[in-house]
Amino acid sequence: MVFTVVTDPARLNQALFRVTHGLYILTAVHRGRKNGQCLDALMQVTNAPPRVAIGVGKRSLTHEMIAETGRFAFSAIDREAPDCMEVIRHFGFQSGRDVDKFTGYEYSNTPNGLPLLVSAVAGYECMVMPEHTVDLGSHSLFIASVDWAQTRESGDPLTYNEYRNTLKQERKN
Repeated sequence: MVFTVVTDPARLNQALFRVTHGLYILTAVHRGRKNGQCLDALMQVTNAPPRVAIGVGKRSLTHEMIAETGRFAFSAIDREAPDCMEVIRHFGFQSGRDVDKFTGYEYSNTPNGLPLLVSAVAGYECMVMPEHTVDLGSHSLFIASVDWAQTRESGDPLTYNEYRNTLKQERKN
C-alpha cells in the first residue's frame, strides 16, 4: 500500500475528508428568531457528564445566536429519509440572514424552545460552558453540556462521508 504525503493546506484539507464524523443540523434561537445550519464539526467529548464540542464559523448567524444565548440544539440527520439531501441543501446552502430556514419544515421544540427536525433520528439540547469556549480565529470551539435528548428506534444517522459520496454520485448523473 502506497500513501501520498501532503503538506500544503489545500491538499491537507482534502485529506481531512477521510476523517469520519456525522452531519447534523445545528439550531439556535435568539429574540424569537430561529436559525439552523449544517454542521459536521461536532463530537462527544465526555460521557459522564455528557458533553459535546462544536466548531462554528464566526460569520454565521447561528454562531451569533449561540454566542448571545449560550444554548443550541442539534438534530442527527436520518440517512434513510427520502428528503435527506434536500434537508442538507436547505440548511446548508443558503444563509439564515436571507431566509427563514424553518418555513415549510416540520420541527418540534426542546424544553427551552430550540427547534429540532422531526425527521431526525435524534435531537439534543445543549448549554455552552463559556469558560471552555476557545477562539480559533475564523471559528469558535464551544464545549457544552448535553442537557436533554430525544431518540427514535428507526433510522440511522448520516455520516459526512456518506453525504460527500452521495453528492459525487449526483454530480455524475
